[in-house]
Amino acid sequence: DDISDITYLNGSFFTTNYDLSGNAGNQIDLISFSLNENGSFIDDSFHLDINGQGYLSITNDGSDIYMQSRSTQLLFKFSSVGEIAYARYDSIDTKWMPSGISYHSSSDSLIMLYRNIHKNSEYRLRLLSKDIDQSSNKDVSFEVLDIDTTNHGIYSLSYFDSVLYMLAVRDNEDVLITMNYEDLSIISTEMIGDSTVMGIAIHNNLIYFSYRDRRIQKFRDL
Repeated sequence: DDISDITYLNGSFFTTNYDLSGNAGNQIDLISFSLNENGSFIDDSFHLDINGQGYLSITNDGSDIYMQSRSTQLLFKFSSVGEIAYARYDSIDTKWMPSGISYHSSSDSLIMLYRNIHKNSEYRLRLLSKDIDQSSNKDVSFEVLDIDTTNHGIYSLSYFDSVLYMLAVRDNEDVLITMNYEDLSIISTEMIGDSTVMGIAIHNNLIYFSYRDRRIQKFRDL
């Protein structure tokens, strides 16, 4: 399988395999990667006892890992060794497709991004507690134009220092969108020059991407 979105925790990048098999049993692993001068390499993996979730967005709060399936809308909480704490749904209407998840450190909350499947340029940003209760401290809709509005749209999200870093597709090529978190104004849209990017993470003021062929590389400085 390809790998999916990435997050950085305790000295390693974590991701999952992109499973569409629908087979029963352990089909999805939590995979940890390390980096050295030769690139990225797998240093461990843990069975998650889930399957058929497709692309999983991923983030962490410094101790636990949170994932959301774009296919099923389920949100999962796992330990860094794959022990499940919960599998829950956000209270949002099912017309909103999950499009990214990140951690908001100053409020100890999760940032959840969704796309309206009936209006593909419309997105919705929600700030929720880590237990995914019924309340939201921020819930705002906005439009993102000049990107793919068919199958892809925004698919990965990372938050750092009041800026949202989002991966999307335009003209069959991946793009990096940076957006002000407070007013949701777009700061820049940057062509990546690759169509195999799967996820994004921020670490040590550097932007890292994951790629379909199971590698993780630095893209650029912030």
